Amino acid sequence: MPSPFPFKRQLPITASTLIESIQKVQVETVEQYLRRFNALDYAKTLSNGGNPLPGQENKELRLPTENIAKSIQISAGDYAVYWTWQKAKIVYDVEPTLMRSLAEMDTTDILPGGVLSQLPHPNPVFVFTSGYPILHKDQMPGLLRAMYVTGRRADNTMCDTSDPEATQYQLTFNSDLVNDEGNVIDGDSVRISIHLTEHSFTIRSVIDKVLKDYAWEPLLGDHASEEQKRTYLETLAHFGVAHLLYVCSDKADSQRRPVGRKPPKKGQRPPRPLQLHQVGWRIGPTIKATREMIENDRRSQSGAGRTVTPHIRKAHLHTFKHGPGRTLSKVKWLPPIFVNSHGEQITIEGTIVPVQK
Repeated sequence: MPSPFPFKRQLPITASTLIESIQKVQVETVEQYLRRFNALDYAKTLSNGGNPLPGQENKELRLPTENIAKSIQISAGDYAVYWTWQKAKIVYDVEPTLMRSLAEMDTTDILPGGVLSQLPHPNPVFVFTSGYPILHKDQMPGLLRAMYVTGRRADNTMCDTSDPEATQYQLTFNSDLVNDEGNVIDGDSVRISIHLTEHSFTIRSVIDKVLKDYAWEPLLGDHASEEQKRTYLETLAHFGVAHLLYVCSDKADSQRRPVGRKPPKKGQRPPRPLQLHQVGWRIGPTIKATREMIENDRRSQSGAGRTVTPHIRKAHLHTFKHGPGRTLSKVKWLPPIFVNSHGEQITIEGTIVPVQK
């Protein structure tokens, strides 16, 4: 199969067209690589929770070197992720302003255990149509485009995120590597594991665990320093966990948008339609408008001898106690707080809250 690179993504990009493009390129590319080593059946077994498909023999995978074996295991895992997603085809279309707010979110809050197990839909993929600019470990610029979420059991076999035996989520990130002309010259896939816990935790503790356990693809050329690798993984882990926590939080801004079925090819059953959920498309524009208001306030107050510099405080998660005896906990996402030149706080609804002196 000829390489699909380089290419330029068509504008405007929609969540549907973007995820269909990613699926096609990733599945075909990974499948071609697996066929080279007769490992396609192995990948299909992984996608079925470690069980052979009907009519498929569970053959032992024999590979020439340990590094090739590790590489095939990673690629087979990616292949299984893309096929697992197709069971329900859940797409979270994340609004760009909310995406940036989550990427900048404060990581210091202590969160109750079990909150990540409240994922509303099985095996979703988060899609970022505007792309999130990211610097890869080799310092190549890229745009983060999608994040698949799947489950894993204690024995590390793949499962649905809704499986009661799931002990961790695997986040698989897909990025476009771009050149100065904006052409996509290659794709990148990175996967990290997030352990589910019933104990309280912080985002920082999750990130530290990711950095400790991560295994890099052994066959790719690697000239990055340890600091570059750490920075890259920290960015991905923070970005991924923040988005997971948002959709698991109380009253997250999410609404389902109907997507029509594509007409089937002659003699074939109609394909399963996407289940598209718009995340942040009501709150995002409000955050953007309020942010622009504060920026205008900052420019108008420049050099005016003000006592307060207009600024923005980061969004964060907060745990609220509720229920009988306040024994239950729920997590709510609190959007950025905007402070004007008078020291007054402005909510995203435009309400001014005077600061207590």
